[in-house]
Amino acid sequence: MRELLQRLGVEPAPATLLQFSTAFCAPCRAVRRVSAEVAALLPGVRHVEVDAESHLDEVRELGIVRTPTLLILDAAGQEVRRATGVPTKPHLIAALAEILPAQA
Repeated sequence: MRELLQRLGVEPAPATLLQFSTAFCAPCRAVRRVSAEVAALLPGVRHVEVDAESHLDEVRELGIVRTPTLLILDAAGQEVRRATGVPTKPHLIAALAEILPAQA
């Protein structure tokens, strides 16, 4: 899994929002905006967007069947949640709060 994530440009982080998009996908732009806002708001969260058409092998390996698809990865790079469509900012924050270390 680590090698696959490296091919997609995912670097180690406490949490990663891994977004699969396609060029002419309007909902993908909305997911990009929401994910970027959440990543800017929460320390340790990284947002990585991947063009699904350019990474077909990885898309198949991960079972991505539509865009937008957003994977939430923990610090070990394991998928803990998956969403298709456009998640709300509160839903993303709540899902991330489950895996992020508590802030002192």
